[in-house]
Amino acid sequence: MSKLLFAAFNDGVSLSMAGNHEAAIAAFDKVLAVDAKHVPALTGKGASLATLGRFDEALRCFERAIEVDPNEAEAHREAALCQLELGEPEAAAQLLQRATQLNPTPGYRESTAVQIYNLGNALLTRGSRRPDKARYRQARHVFELALELSPAYAECARALSDVWEHLGDTAQRDHYAQLATRLRPVPA
Repeated sequence: MSKLLFAAFNDGVSLSMAGNHEAAIAAFDKVLAVDAKHVPALTGKGASLATLGRFDEALRCFERAIEVDPNEAEAHREAALCQLELGEPEAAAQLLQRATQLNPTPGYRESTAVQIYNLGNALLTRGSRRPDKARYRQARHVFELALELSPAYAECARALSDVWEHLGDTAQRDHYAQLATRLRPVPA
């Protein structure tokens, strides 16, 4: 990689870490103008776009990164998070399955589960109004994915119990409430 390309990429990373995501995107675009297959720039740009809530655009970056390097676990995981934000849990589940195949370490699975759990909580707390049934159904899919990744995640089981309470299914509520009492908490 040329020094200029390396410098532009490092600028993008620094700007992103400083919270200046629009400028980071511009820096990553400089790298991609020279090397359209630069996976770190594609994922960096995708991460900045996702932080800005531009999930469709972010997903395209992560999908391009996967196309260039199908063995990039982070691109799969980040694409899955975008799919969840876009209300596509089935597509997210496939991407997460591939991500955890590529990186099967327990720590990776647990950290991904925590990220997904946090996304589920964010779905329920976004906006000024109370969540409706549609948001509870979406959160249910998100929490189920997190629990699938980390089956011992007690907080996630409690969240599923709460979601099922709001969806009106007391049998599922009770099932997840009992499960939560038997599980250990996952460190944040």
